Amino acid sequence: MRRQLAENIYQQCPIIYRGRHQGPDKNLMCFGFDCGSGWYDQILTLSIQIEKLTEKLRDRGVELGYLPMVTQVKEKYAGPRFYLTVSTDEMGELISKAEEDSLCICEECGAEEKLMTAYGRFLTTCCELHRIPGVPYSEADDEDE
Repeated sequence: MRRQLAENIYQQCPIIYRGRHQGPDKNLMCFGFDCGSGWYDQILTLSIQIEKLTEKLRDRGVELGYLPMVTQVKEKYAGPRFYLTVSTDEMGELISKAEEDSLCICEECGAEEKLMTAYGRFLTTCCELHRIPGVPYSEADDEDE
């Protein structure tokens, strides 16, 4: 993800991204968002939702060390994966929905796209513009998901 977009997310959600300056043995956000900028809107929306839920926990007296903290955001199996130190059931549901909704969005530019396979086995969500030339792509079957 482009640095400017990542910085915007960090500024809007300082509680849940508070560990991004820790080393990789504690928090992999020190490497930034390990996915394309096309999922920016989905990640920003999810981050704001989780930040608000985290603020409610803080306001109820949960100490900072026990509040959710994002430890990694990356692409895996053609969708974003969002990892927290701790979470509530509501946060887990929000994460699952965002991950599922992103399976029809190009990771690079945000264009609507179908889930595809590359070489018949690697799942990807990239639009035609962002596909690698010469790589065979096909629409993913339901059993691929």
